[in-house]
Amino acid sequence: MKKKLMHAVIFLLLAFSASNFFGVVLIGGNTMALTSNEKNLLKTNDSSDHLLWNFTANEEVRCVATSANGNLISATTLGSEGSVYLLNNTASNSKLPLWVFNTSSNVYGTDISGDGNFITAVNDNEHIYMLNNSITSPKQPIWDYHPTGNYMNDVAISTDGNYVIAARYDGSIILLNNSIISPNPEIWTYATGGAVWSVAISGDGTYIATGSHDNRVYLFDKNNATPLWNYSVGSDIHSVAISTDGNYIVVGTSGTKVFLFHQSSSTPLWNYTADDQINSVAISFNGAYIVAGGEDNRTYLFERSSSNPLWNFTAGGAISDSTHPRCIAISEDGKYLAVGSYDFKVYVFERTSSTPLFNYTTSGEITSIAMSADGAYIVAGSIDRGVYLLYNELPLPPNGGPAIPFGMSFIMIALISVVGLILLSKKRLQIH
Repeated sequence: MKKKLMHAVIFLLLAFSASNFFGVVLIGGNTMALTSNEKNLLKTNDSSDHLLWNFTANEEVRCVATSANGNLISATTLGSEGSVYLLNNTASNSKLPLWVFNTSSNVYGTDISGDGNFITAVNDNEHIYMLNNSITSPKQPIWDYHPTGNYMNDVAISTDGNYVIAARYDGSIILLNNSIISPNPEIWTYATGGAVWSVAISGDGTYIATGSHDNRVYLFDKNNATPLWNYSVGSDIHSVAISTDGNYIVVGTSGTKVFLFHQSSSTPLWNYTADDQINSVAISFNGAYIVAGGEDNRTYLFERSSSNPLWNFTAGGAISDSTHPRCIAISEDGKYLAVGSYDFKVYVFERTSSTPLFNYTTSGEITSIAMSADGAYIVAGSIDRGVYLLYNELPLPPNGGPAIPFGMSFIMIALISVVGLILLSKKRLQIH
C-alpha cells in the first residue's frame, strides 16, 4: 500500500512539473492557456514584450473588438477594400487572420458577442453585416441588412449575441434581432435630431443608450422605439457607454463634461467638467467605475459614488477625437483599464494607481481600444494599419495559491521526484 502511495505521489509531482514546463497554469480550476513559446515572448521587463502579436492590415484600422475571454478579435478598416478581419489571440511573429471579409467601403464599426460566435460590422455604404466565427473562404455574412439612409458610424451587439444596435450619420439608430432574419432583422428605428457617433447596449439587450449631435442622450427599452427618457447635456455627445447590467449610463461631450445616469431617471447622478472635450468613455460591469478621456490628453477614473476623479493621467497626446469614441476600455470588475492616445501609445493601468503598469508605442495614432473581461488581453487599432494584441499578466486570485515560476519550480519538483525514486529504490533493496 505504501509503495503504491509513493508511486502516486511521484507521478503527480512529475505530471505537475511537465504541465508547468509546457506553460499551462491551473488557477482555481481555470486554465490560462499560454504556451511556453508565448511565455518566452513575454519574459523581459521591456514594455514591448507585452506584445503577443501585431497584424498589418491593407488599410487604416478604424475599430477593434474582442470576445469576453479575449480569444477572438475583430478589426475593421477604412478604404476601398473596407475589410472585416477575424483573428485569434495565439502569439505569433507573423500573424494571419482566421478570415477576411471585404465590403468595398469604409467599415466604421465592429463588435463581437461575449462568446465570440457573432461578429457584426457597419460601413458607409449603409450595410449592417452579421458574420459567424467559422473559418470559410470566401467569407460570407449570415445576413446583410441594407436599409435606406445615410452611412453607418457605429454598432454594438449584446453579450448574448441576440440584439444589435447600429448608428447612422443622419441621426437615426436601428435595433435588430439577430435571430430573426426573414423578411429582415429590424425591430425598430428611431431618428434623433443630429449625427450619432456612438451607441451602446446592455449585456442582455434590454437597454440601449445613444447620444446625438442634437445634444441629447437617449435611453430605450428594446421593446419600444419611444425613448424611456432623454436629456439635454448642452453640447454634442461624442461617446456613450452602458454598464453590462444595464443600470448605469456614462456620456462624454464636446462641452468638456462627463455625465453619469441611472437607467431609472433622466436626471444625472453627477457631472464632471474637464479641461477640454471628452471623446471616449467606458464603464465597468455594474457601473462601479467609470473612465473618460479626451482632448486635454487626460484620462480620468471615477467611482460611481462621486464626481471627483480618483486620479487622472496625462498622456502625450489627445485621447482620440470626436469621431473615434472607442479609445478607452475597462475590465468588467473595473480593476484594469486601457487607453489609446494620439501620441501613438497604448497605456494600461490598474485602478489603484495613475502610474501605468506599462505602455506600448505603435507607429501611429490609436483609433480604437478593446479589452477582455478580465483585463488580461488588450487590443488596439492604429492609423498605421496595425492591430496590436497586448498581454497584461494578471496576479493569482487570493484563493489561487502561490505563483509557480517556470525555472526554479521545475528544478525543485524534479529533484523532489528523483529523491523520492531513490528512497523507494533503497526501500526495495532492504525488503529483498
